[in-house]
Amino acid sequence: MPLLPGVQRLIDMASDGPSLADIPIQQARLQLDTLAASFGAGDRVGSTSDIDIPTPSGTVRARVYHPEGSPDGSSDLPPLLYFHGGGWSVGGLSTSDALCRKLTARSGGVVVNLDYRLAPENPYPAAVEDALAAAAWLSRNAADLEAGGPGILVGGDSAGGNLAAVVAQASRSTDEFTVRAQLLICAAVNLGHRHGSYVEFAKGYFVSTSEFEHWISLYAPGQDLSDPRLSPAAATELAGTPAALVVTAEYDPLRDAGEEYARALQAAGVDVSLFRVDGQVHDFPVLGDLIPEGDTAVNAIVDRWRALLEGGPEVNSA
Repeated sequence: MPLLPGVQRLIDMASDGPSLADIPIQQARLQLDTLAASFGAGDRVGSTSDIDIPTPSGTVRARVYHPEGSPDGSSDLPPLLYFHGGGWSVGGLSTSDALCRKLTARSGGVVVNLDYRLAPENPYPAAVEDALAAAAWLSRNAADLEAGGPGILVGGDSAGGNLAAVVAQASRSTDEFTVRAQLLICAAVNLGHRHGSYVEFAKGYFVSTSEFEHWISLYAPGQDLSDPRLSPAAATELAGTPAALVVTAEYDPLRDAGEEYARALQAAGVDVSLFRVDGQVHDFPVLGDLIPEGDTAVNAIVDRWRALLEGGPEVNSA
């Protein structure tokens, strides 16, 4: 289908200014934080609190969201450890706040939004180390956060979806945490993917492939992009990977890589729900009020997420 009207307006607006990849990193971070004010406030939740999670390198900040509907903000769902997008280099708690509020309110689950270390000051594997440490901490402390179980959930958008997929795969070989399911939104699962949608939508669709290349160069300079801790889709053995909801957007350069990963997981016997959202661009759920049509899609994402957690895999598009 054609680009949705709100999406086209966003593309036109974005074309008027410089790309985040073309300005100094600190300016890019400030510009994205400023833009986040346009995403809207998100949904009402029961409470939020900022915490520090210990890691081998120190501590990392996180924001905990509790749903309304119970006196203590508790939930029967396992907690969702969420990783924001931004090319592993920009973004943070403010840019993912509105979406995390929606996920909390509409799923009824506790969400923990991780402010992991950013490149280029902290290149790979810093973000992965923070993500793994946070997963282990959350597994030990879920009850203290009034979250259910068993295990934890992981999710993220774009670069954050990459981290969620890495943590999900790692859960198969550790006794520090168990991931029950993963939510991958427009996730960067294959950093070496250079065909199909990556070529077709290389420019003019909100985020260009030259921008993706820039973020990868900051995050993983000189690294082997076929390493599964950088490209989860490059893993040769996927059996036993946690169940997955893979959300893609029709006009996203990362679309085909995400859908190929979903099908590879399914072929390995993993419960998978693949949901392509037509008329949308990369990372649309995060953009909130900037794309009014995206809010309906967030409802559909949450519905599929709950269905997956209840044991109903499906592969479809909408």
